[in-house]
Amino acid sequence: MSVLCRIAANWQKALPVLVAAGIVAWIAAFRGDPTSERALFAALLVIYFVHQIEEHLWPGGFRQFANVHVFKSGKENWPVDIGGIALVNMGLVWLPVGLAVLYPAALRWIGLLWIGLTLVNGVTHIVTAVRLRIYNPGLVTALVLFLPFTIFALALEVSRGALSGGEVGLIVLGGILLHLPVAALFVVPYWRGQRGPARGQRA
Repeated sequence: MSVLCRIAANWQKALPVLVAAGIVAWIAAFRGDPTSERALFAALLVIYFVHQIEEHLWPGGFRQFANVHVFKSGKENWPVDIGGIALVNMGLVWLPVGLAVLYPAALRWIGLLWIGLTLVNGVTHIVTAVRLRIYNPGLVTALVLFLPFTIFALALEVSRGALSGGEVGLIVLGGILLHLPVAALFVVPYWRGQRGPARGQRA
């Protein structure tokens, strides 16, 4: 098994350590200024680690849930597969948010847009639960972490004049648009598989 395959299969096992290290690092770095934008971006990353634990480690099962209940593909690893899940969670969450923490001035809007993405993600979990009337992995942390934190962060930015109401709207819109490439990563192979023999090639 290649290094990339091992990472794709096992990345979620590092999450408890990342949560613990992230909390300690956040307290050490931001206890004197807990509401700076850099502190907010760092908190967002730690909160995402916790959310990813619920989705992919304990109780886990997000990939299987999506394939069974959303796509109804009849396959455990298609179209939402192990590699795609790793790419989304590390490449499209850890990387941009981590960079916003390191460069909060230059990449301020990256951090803000990912707050919007997180808000939309939380709403998506709730809408899915209401629509299907069942628990989906990530729902609890969406309710108790994603929505309270993102609403607080955006309201705080507005209250101190760092964001206007229109800019908040753009952030939410950006959060919606940022979900499109994530959806396309799985929806496009699904459509292709529905139309041809590719459907049986991934199990």
